[in-house]
Amino acid sequence: MHMAFRSVFLGLFFLLALAPWRGLVSAQDTTASHAIAVRGVPLQEALQIVVDVTRADLAWDPLLVSGKRSFCVIEDAPFESLLACVLTGTGLDFVRRSTGLYVLEVASQGPPVYGNLRGIVLDADSEQPIPNAHIYLADAGRGDVANHEGMFIFPRLLPGIYSMRVSHMGYRHETLDVSVTAGGISSTEVILESESYLIAPIIIDGLASTPSSSMMGSAVANQEKIASDLSGSSASVLQTLAAMPGVRVNDATSDIHIQGGEAGEHQFRLDGATLFIPMNVATFVGPFSPFALGRITVHKAGFGAALGSQISGIIEAEHDLRVPSAPDGVRGGSQFTAQIDPLSTNARYSHSFRTRAGRHVTLLGAGRAGMWQLVSPPSLAGLLDSWNVVDTFLLSAFAERNTPFANLPPEGNPTLAFADIHMAGRIRLSSLRTLGASLYWGRSSIGNALSDIDLTQDDPLSLPEQAARFKDLYAWQNGMLQARYDIVRSAHVLSHAQVRGSFYRLDHDFRSPAASATATDNADDGNSVYELSAVVGADYFSDSGHRLETGIEWALTGTDFIVAGTQNLPLRHASTGMRLATFITDIVQIGENGSLEAGTRFTWLHSRRSLYAEPRLSTRFDFTGTPIGGVSFFVGGGLYRQFVNQFDVSSRSPRSFVSSTRFWMQNDASVTPPKAAHVAAEVLVLPNGLWSLSGEIYYKRHYHILGIDYSADPGVSADLQQSGFLAASKGTSRGLGFGVKRQIGPGNVHAGVDLSQAERTIAGQFGNAAVTVPWNEPIRLELGADLVPLPNTVVAIRWKTVLDRAWGFRKSYYDFLSAYLNDLDAIVSDMRANGVSEDAIRRVERQIVHYDLTRPNHHVLPALHQLDISAAYTFKQQDWALQLRLDVMNVLDRENAAEWQFRLDEDRYFNGGVNGLTGLLDRSDRPLLPRVVAMAARVTW
Repeated sequence: MHMAFRSVFLGLFFLLALAPWRGLVSAQDTTASHAIAVRGVPLQEALQIVVDVTRADLAWDPLLVSGKRSFCVIEDAPFESLLACVLTGTGLDFVRRSTGLYVLEVASQGPPVYGNLRGIVLDADSEQPIPNAHIYLADAGRGDVANHEGMFIFPRLLPGIYSMRVSHMGYRHETLDVSVTAGGISSTEVILESESYLIAPIIIDGLASTPSSSMMGSAVANQEKIASDLSGSSASVLQTLAAMPGVRVNDATSDIHIQGGEAGEHQFRLDGATLFIPMNVATFVGPFSPFALGRITVHKAGFGAALGSQISGIIEAEHDLRVPSAPDGVRGGSQFTAQIDPLSTNARYSHSFRTRAGRHVTLLGAGRAGMWQLVSPPSLAGLLDSWNVVDTFLLSAFAERNTPFANLPPEGNPTLAFADIHMAGRIRLSSLRTLGASLYWGRSSIGNALSDIDLTQDDPLSLPEQAARFKDLYAWQNGMLQARYDIVRSAHVLSHAQVRGSFYRLDHDFRSPAASATATDNADDGNSVYELSAVVGADYFSDSGHRLETGIEWALTGTDFIVAGTQNLPLRHASTGMRLATFITDIVQIGENGSLEAGTRFTWLHSRRSLYAEPRLSTRFDFTGTPIGGVSFFVGGGLYRQFVNQFDVSSRSPRSFVSSTRFWMQNDASVTPPKAAHVAAEVLVLPNGLWSLSGEIYYKRHYHILGIDYSADPGVSADLQQSGFLAASKGTSRGLGFGVKRQIGPGNVHAGVDLSQAERTIAGQFGNAAVTVPWNEPIRLELGADLVPLPNTVVAIRWKTVLDRAWGFRKSYYDFLSAYLNDLDAIVSDMRANGVSEDAIRRVERQIVHYDLTRPNHHVLPALHQLDISAAYTFKQQDWALQLRLDVMNVLDRENAAEWQFRLDEDRYFNGGVNGLTGLLDRSDRPLLPRVVAMAARVTW
């Protein structure tokens, strides 16, 4: 009995002694081969799997393995190799007792040795980098976005095998295994296959990206959308932007406005280089060929410090360097695309090849030429003819002689011409080094050489002769050139360097009836601006999980312009200025679902000997598996400055082709740079794979904005300071928008509504009261559908409604006759000083008083409604394709108004037909596009 008790006691003692240890004892064969695959599972589970597979004698302290994870994939390995693989990177090791029992202990080498992963994401056809692809390591719970050249880094990873998921809109998702070795740097190339879209997505707001919030705060359109939008190819670049939430494209001038901002308060970039966009003429002419572009991103309120200094936003366009596979299936090859539409001929050629040294080269050439001189759509020609009328109100207001109001027939035939060239190339020097360069040059002109009358004659002229002497010809040139080098320098650093240059030149041949051989009015408007810049930047990925973005930029901007005939004396200014900017941004992950981005931009403005700081802060969160599906949030804001400003000076020409003259300049010492603060929030809900719901809200406080002071009396000296012709203003912009999208088979239907309010207060104008800005669209509703009713057939339908547009009359009425004088006595005095006759003064005075031109908020245009339909059918063969398109704009032929202007109805003018008052002109509409039917043919091989 005593011996039995002793045996039980010893058994209990050993059980208690080994209680904190987990051991599975069985007959074992440590030489047998086994296989195991574990990715990121708790070490406790991995060890259990090893014991189950090998039936080994293994013991461990639960506290020793707590909180650790294992990454191991191994085949045909004996037990000890299997166990070593499971313990890799955990800081643990094992020993074998003389009894055959394996016991875990802390490794003698100390803490685990981490590895690093770096790589690049490439297009499968062209082997060109895919920018901004999303990379997610599920086993490590870490994600990131590739940079502009498709490169990415993941430092401080536990050694092992990781499952990596890579995604990008327009490509099939790719999942692959990557191996990370202890203390090493692993490199990988990820090849994504393009996904063919019969209907390209309209906007990429993170709807198909991972994480979804990564694209919030911006909106993106890809090349397929740009080149296939409604209205044909000539203007589709701008109309693509118009479909983005919070982004408006003016239906009359094609000017872009981002969330209540003026056209000059954002910056347009092509491949990172500033692009000076000229004043466009209606929506049917765009700034450049859409076939050359691969992607357009609009960064809205709350954009980060790395993007730059603009008080409204940034628009980034990129050349498209993708080339399809060669017919034999070898990556690389060439492709040619040509399209003929009613306004232009477009062509694009791309080629990809490998050098003997193994470097991959891709080249792109694209161009566009207008065809107005050969053929022009009758509806568009009629629209230009309707604009080619003389505004006798402005003619009378600025004429020196007693010129009565009269209706005058159009003089001459308006002309429209445009052409542009794009060239781009990229060389992959190695898997993690790329060199790229691109250039763009464009030219356009519009106007009318209205008469052959000798402008130097002194004989009195009749009114028709005076009208004919208004000559208005505009010609623009603009372009850019840039080169960029990107490299992954180490396991922690991505870096890049870029040099770039841009230019713009305007020649405006303007003559007024008062012009003489020596008069200053006889001087042409002109504008020349250039910008040279260089930037060096780096992204540093720390072991602690922080991603630091930093860079330094040098820029030199020069301008020389003269705006003649718009004020008492011509406006002339020339200046050159240098600025130096640097930024730093820290991006850190918050838990498993969010990230925080904090940064600051510092700019030294040499002309003012001042340093300006712009702090920025934003956060993003992504939640999956919620009761309402996937939910993503973005909140961002900060302080924003602007150092290069765009101004549009209203023209007093009685012609209506181009309503203003555009020029750019950097701030000189006499004016303070514009300043604004942003705060914005966005939410995206994805209930399932069919629906997406989105919303955004923003608020901008404009502390200081610069604008043209039309009441100023500048001199003709080129040394004129900017404070002599610029006035300060302040204001606010606020708005919210909602969108819904529903997939229907291969197509979709979508709807959106934007509500906005933007006000400005300008010193000395409108009684110093806040007024709505001219470009604001308070209520905008959009409906659309992209459908595939038959194979290879696409039908796109768009409807838009815009309500409550104010500033109904021509802006020049407000600028020259009321806005900046706001005092009828001062207006009369100014007209007398200008030599205007007393009769003309009285007529103009009656118009101002009756139509209350000092209150633009009360001049609300009628609602704008427009329906557009486009259909395309594609014939596909093995090595070529032919697409036929039919576009119908303004299907209902609604007479939408761009603005109002004064026109003479003789019976009403002389017989009191305007509210019983004689001597008043009637209000008439300047129309927008009528119904336009256009066909286009595109061939690709």
